Amino acid sequence: MKRVMCLYRVSTKGQVDKQDDIPMQRRECQEFIDRMDDWVFVGERMEKGVSGYKVSATKRDAIIEIRELAEKKQFDILLVFMFDRLGRKEDETPFLVKWFIEHGIEVWSTREGEQKLDNQVDRLLNFMRYWAASGESEKTSIRVKAAHTQMTEDGLWRGGICPYGYKLVHNGRIGKKNRPLYDLAIDEVTGPIVMEIFDMVTTKGYGTQRVANILNSKYPNPQKVWTRQTVLTMIRNPIYTGRLHMNDILSEPIPELRMISDEQFEFIGQAVKDRIPTRYRDARQAENDAMPEEAPSKASVYGATLLSGLLYCGHCGCKLVGGYCTKQRGGAAYHRPIYRCYNNAIKAKGCTGQSVYSAMKVEGAVLPTVRDYFRTISKDVDDEWKAEARKRLRESAKARQKAAEAKLQKLQKQQMALKAEVMKSIAGESTFDNDLLKEMMNDNKMAQIAAEREIEECAGEIDKEETRVAKLSTQYKYIQDWAAQFDRASLDTQKMILARLIEKITVDRDYNIEIHFYVTPDDFDGKAVAAS
Repeated sequence: MKRVMCLYRVSTKGQVDKQDDIPMQRRECQEFIDRMDDWVFVGERMEKGVSGYKVSATKRDAIIEIRELAEKKQFDILLVFMFDRLGRKEDETPFLVKWFIEHGIEVWSTREGEQKLDNQVDRLLNFMRYWAASGESEKTSIRVKAAHTQMTEDGLWRGGICPYGYKLVHNGRIGKKNRPLYDLAIDEVTGPIVMEIFDMVTTKGYGTQRVANILNSKYPNPQKVWTRQTVLTMIRNPIYTGRLHMNDILSEPIPELRMISDEQFEFIGQAVKDRIPTRYRDARQAENDAMPEEAPSKASVYGATLLSGLLYCGHCGCKLVGGYCTKQRGGAAYHRPIYRCYNNAIKAKGCTGQSVYSAMKVEGAVLPTVRDYFRTISKDVDDEWKAEARKRLRESAKARQKAAEAKLQKLQKQQMALKAEVMKSIAGESTFDNDLLKEMMNDNKMAQIAAEREIEECAGEIDKEETRVAKLSTQYKYIQDWAAQFDRASLDTQKMILARLIEKITVDRDYNIEIHFYVTPDDFDGKAVAAS
């Protein structure tokens, strides 16, 4: 009697039935064994949710175990439903079959019979079978990826783990086998928590570890422990702007799913990027985790912090760090907030400025300028303003495009004249040297390429500038909101408003201060703010 070992495999968990079995393949193999007079079943191995195309045989536990049993002569026949159950890798599976046959094991399929390697034709068929199977897997992968890409672009939920802050609802969509298909909707309980997280990061400037500590304290739940990485993953997820995504594919914004604005999401991405490297933060955080969340330090109580991260030394270009210095007055300690340039303090990088700047003087110059900035941007950015701005941009782009087209036509005429001169030179009728004519034609061709590139740039200029106008409109609304709340906002909120308003501030030895705003009043046809 020949001893038979069966192997069953399905590529996805969805192909496994509720009894954790693979019934169709098992039934086929058992019926096939029963039809053979000299075969006897001795065992079976199953692979559930294992891809024969993506996973190598060297990493598949069932294949490893069956090979070990083959080396010990524990069975004589390896039986599968179809040969692609062994695998779909054209550079590996044919050699796996060959290995079993060389070790005295017959390889059979219930649908395709026995695989032999007696001659060159058998070996060729063995290879071609798995080459074709590999190609089918690639085609399936392409089809699935294309389908998921289209679903993402159409704003349809593809399945998977529901993002925190959302819930799955059935809106009537039905899939294959009459299965209900679900869509995302903002959850009434967890949605506000997501908005609170983004508010803590953008409005108060909290770091991810601090946010996680607050959430664990405010919403204690053994099944949901917040960590720094959890918060970081959430604030980087574009789903909260209402966009479904798959790798680099993004859908158009879906208003019903939007929790934060695009500008807020972009700001968070930049703020996280600008933070100190993780290896430094984590080393310091290990000490701070044991402290109460609101435990104040002397630096936070007495030191200058409002402009930290924005203030730069005008001499060496390095950031100034907020701090304080202590002096004794009448037997009592007096703490003075300062901004310090450590390059000057340690005599590094040849800094010629001063090491300490009074926070009172610096902030006393910056804050009035910021308030003037808020007052200066008073033009109402309405639909009429946007229409006028777009009109100006179109006229400017069309004027540039028309000039480039005229230049291109002139160059083309010159090129034709040069070609005519070359023909005269070949006939011996031209006074110009052949090399000179060739050089002139090459220069003309390069000038034509530059003109064509400029025409293309002008064609795309309108879209770019219209995007800029829309962004200015959004920025204006934020600036108006910030202006209304700035003076009565907390220190943390003021810091975040300034971080979203100002790119950098430089100060030199004589307290000459320059403020570089992201958006200037000139962008709104206003007057420039003089930062002095």
